[in-house]
Amino acid sequence: YWTEYYVKEDNPHVTVTNYINLDMAGVNWPGGGGAPHGDPDPQIDEDGYPKDSEVWPMRVYIGPGPTHDQFDQPGMVGLSNWIGSDALGLEEQMGTLVGTNYSADTWKTDVWLDMDRPEIIVYEDTTARSDHASFQDNLGTVTVGFGGLVDGYWCYHQVCDTLEEMEAWMDTTGKEYGEENTGVANLANSLDMITWWALMTFFHCDEKPVLNALQ
Repeated sequence: YWTEYYVKEDNPHVTVTNYINLDMAGVNWPGGGGAPHGDPDPQIDEDGYPKDSEVWPMRVYIGPGPTHDQFDQPGMVGLSNWIGSDALGLEEQMGTLVGTNYSADTWKTDVWLDMDRPEIIVYEDTTARSDHASFQDNLGTVTVGFGGLVDGYWCYHQVCDTLEEMEAWMDTTGKEYGEENTGVANLANSLDMITWWALMTFFHCDEKPVLNALQ
């Protein structure tokens, strides 16, 4: 309603330049190393989001990006990379995915595997979901979202998606993956990282909006 009617029809003079969303970002790096309950265990899904049983990347996904083999929003891709690598010091964990010379159906996972499974990924998503789609389709807004493990996390959109469950998934104690930390510590570190990343994106876009390069 808000994008299609309130802005587009009732207030067409208003330009919504950017939209920032923190969506399902509770289970991701620095968690990983295997599901706490053993079954189900996240497995590679060639045409889904990059992940496997060990690495659950934190995803910074940008749009609109209708073409998989080039950047349609280089301004937001560049800003996201700068904040992550320079401001937050995550350059060793980061990888930027683009599907040049890869299949349109499986490029995200294929590129991620070929890059040796980076734990934080920045990419343009060719298919917008949820409210990202309404902002992109109705207003031409450049969107950026922060997400974690979705498909493969058995409590996605379920009543078991509790703080206790996320802490169990994020616990790396006794795992041969990453640094040994409790689920509480890893979850707090993850949410702290995402919050600062989103906040710095907001401050930048408030000062100098990142406009849709396709328009």
